[in-house]
Parts: sequence; structure tokens; C-alpha cells
Amino acid sequence: MGRHRRLLWIVGLALVGLVGVALLVDGEEARGEAAPGFNGHIQSGTCADPTDDVRVDLESELDYDVTPYVAEDDDEPLAYYGAPLAGFGVSAIYADEAFSLVITDPESGDPVACGDILPANSDRFREAGIALVQLLPVGDAEVHGIAALERTALQRELDIIPTRVRILLSEGAPPSAPAEPAAGYNGYIQGGFCESPTDEIRVELESERDHDVNPYLADPPSGAPVILAYYGAPGAPGFGLGAAYTDQEFSLVIIDEGGSPVACGDILQADSDDFREAGTAVVQLSPVEGSDVQGYAVIGRTALQRELDITPTRVRILLFAPPAT
Repeated sequence: MGRHRRLLWIVGLALVGLVGVALLVDGEEARGEAAPGFNGHIQSGTCADPTDDVRVDLESELDYDVTPYVAEDDDEPLAYYGAPLAGFGVSAIYADEAFSLVITDPESGDPVACGDILPANSDRFREAGIALVQLLPVGDAEVHGIAALERTALQRELDIIPTRVRILLSEGAPPSAPAEPAAGYNGYIQGGFCESPTDEIRVELESERDHDVNPYLADPPSGAPVILAYYGAPGAPGFGLGAAYTDQEFSLVIIDEGGSPVACGDILQADSDDFREAGTAVVQLSPVEGSDVQGYAVIGRTALQRELDITPTRVRILLFAPPAT
């Protein structure tokens, strides 16, 4: 079997993935205005040395793979979000072939960010079918981010679409990140916004891991393993996303192992019906009291798997790590 055909076979493996991307975009300097959206694709080869053997375009029902997330009563996007599809199996990255994820300008098609898709060093991520990607700027675009590829279950026999790509984008300065590696972080949802919390409501996030958010250690082609980002998808028992569309205010707090807040983000209602109907809220997590922890979270409704499953919400959290260069 030729190399090109072997690559196509690897990409077409019947494993289902979910890709989540969190990007930080300096729209004022790089584009002159807020971006209307972004597109993307998965390519064979690394960012530094791409090939033409395989290119898997992301596909969305909207105009762009990623669209602005604007909160009510705001004019500027809080973030950008999208959930396009891609025919790419997560297992392909464990087949000794190089792949990378590219985010592009929708008007010119030029790359604005790219990240090599590296296999996880930890069994916990391998067994869960998760791979994180650190997206670094291309040229002078000043776009930074994180991507999370997740294997998901097929819903029906004829469903052959192997990957859903969830993408987060936001405008701002390059992200901060903890210089010293952390064992992980935990979190909770509280009543009130970050600047004015209350003691009336506190919903602890729950994870099967030691922490709600864990470091992703990846194996580069050469050298020691490196932390690309911190990731977690804990549940929030007892918290329904619909509560954020009442008069009650909520925020998401990330804490260190000592219990001190290191990042916080207000849970704001989406102005667009697309996000409301999808049951999705995007949260921008900003450092607290001199911390350098920064990232994003996507709070979403989850389908009930059984009658006794009363956990209505899953919180996908992505925190930045220093660039792996």
C-alpha cells in the first residue's frame, strides 16, 4: 500500500472524535477589526513541514466554522465558537504519521494559527481518546489557542462522520500561562459575578480524575514530554444552564490545590439564538489576583443517558500552558 493511500486509510478509521479549540485573537492589531469568523482544516505533516497527502476541511452549517459569541447588551464578541465536522479519526495520531491543525482567515484562506497534533504521554488521555493541540501564531496574525480532539460514540449505524470540532476564539492580548507546571486545578460555579460573588449558591464541579482540570503531557517527535495545555470536562450536578437565562447571576471559578481562586469568568447569556437553542454558554476565564492562569470554558447541556442520570451540565475547561517551542 502506498504512503498516500495509507494516510487516507488512517484518517478514515471509524473512530469518532470531538475537537475543541480555544484561541486568543488580537483582532485590533492583526485584522484591524473584530473577525467575522474563522475556518480550519487538518493537514498531513507538521506546521513547519506540511504535506499535500491529506487535507481534511472542517465543515459547518453556518457561514464560518467559528462564529462570534456575543453576550446580551454587548457589542464586541466575548469569544468565538463553532462546532464543525471533520472526517478525521483520533487514532491516526498514534500511527506514526504527523498531522497538524490549521486555523485560517476566511477571506484570504491564509493560515493564522497552527498546531502539531501530538499523542498523549498519559494513559488517562489515551484511553479517553483525547488529544490536545497547542495552536501558535502563523506570521503576524497573533492568534493563539488550544484544540482538544475527543473520541465520541457513533449514534447510529449509518453515521460515518468521525469528528466534531468545537472551536473557541476570543480577541485580546496573548494569553498568560503558569510558568511552573501544576498538578491540576479544580472549580465550582457560584452565585453572582466574579466581582460580586454571593454565598447563596456554590456548585462543585465533579470529575472522575484527581482534578477537574489536568495537565496534558504530549510526546514530541524528539525530546522530553511537554505540557501543551490543561484540560477537563467535569460535570456540574444540580446546575442547569437554563438558570443563566434568568435574573440570577453566575460565574465559574478555577482554584488551585490550596483552594485559592486563580481564574474566574462570568457566565453571560448569548445574544444569538444559535447558542441559546444549542444550550451552550462560552466563558472567558481571566486571572485572579496576580495569577497567570487563563483560559476558556464551554458550559453545555448534556443528553440524559439513563433515567437516573440527573447531571444536566458538562463544563469543558481549557487552560493555557507556555508555548512548546
